[in-house]
Amino acid sequence: MSFPVSLSGVCKTCDSKKILDDITVFLRPGSINALLGPNGAGKTTLIGCLLGLLTPDSGSVQIWGEKADALSDSMRLRIGFVPQTMTGLTWFRVQELKDYLASFRNSKEDQEDRIWADWAALDPKARISTLSGGERQRLAIVLALRFSPDLIILDEPVASLDPAARRDFIDLLSRHVQRRETTALISSHIISDLERICDRFLFLQKGRLIGDLAADVFTREIRRLAVWPDTHLGLRIISDQPDGSVWVSGWRPELDTLDLPVLSGDMEAYFLALTR
Repeated sequence: MSFPVSLSGVCKTCDSKKILDDITVFLRPGSINALLGPNGAGKTTLIGCLLGLLTPDSGSVQIWGEKADALSDSMRLRIGFVPQTMTGLTWFRVQELKDYLASFRNSKEDQEDRIWADWAALDPKARISTLSGGERQRLAIVLALRFSPDLIILDEPVASLDPAARRDFIDLLSRHVQRRETTALISSHIISDLERICDRFLFLQKGRLIGDLAADVFTREIRRLAVWPDTHLGLRIISDQPDGSVWVSGWRPELDTLDLPVLSGDMEAYFLALTR
């Protein structure tokens, strides 16, 4: 299979501190991938390497087989990026900025672009300097997803959105990826949103990839138990918790018939168990 995004053995150091340590990840086409980690885990640095804004000290970062820091113009046009905060270009009006950026492409807006514009509900004559933080974030999303990019990279895209706009964005993004076979990578601390739509969860801590888990595997094979399981059950201990509970992998359907003390546990609880 040809992967849109390939990172192999990526390391990055800044001021003698290792920010990324031997990261290897391959993103499949048509997938939505969550990039999770506490503050300082290396998420923004990893995104910078993907966008070609940073060059790793060792290892390789490739986008559709090209080096990320030397992408051809045609490849760059296939990428949409949503930053955590939209800054700059504040003297433009909303429609002026959309027209200005569109002038660098030969593509025209289609129905998909109009769906995102309707969701954003921005006044085209409003000057960007007058927009609220949430409105600027909606504009950043619209600009990134115009012309249906094949790769979407989102760095905390919903942090400034109100609950209704956040919910609608998550739903629209999921349908967009399905229709367009787009590949998406989302970094966010709102894990409940990501759990609704992501196929895969990547866990970073102190620059290392400490977990790579498919959503269906989490649902099928991961459980949180109130006590340690008997060894004969063949379960692997992932993390024991201060309250005496334990996360395990290797769950099988036949174990559902046993009287085992299974506790509730969502992806956020699992993330905290891995990273605390």
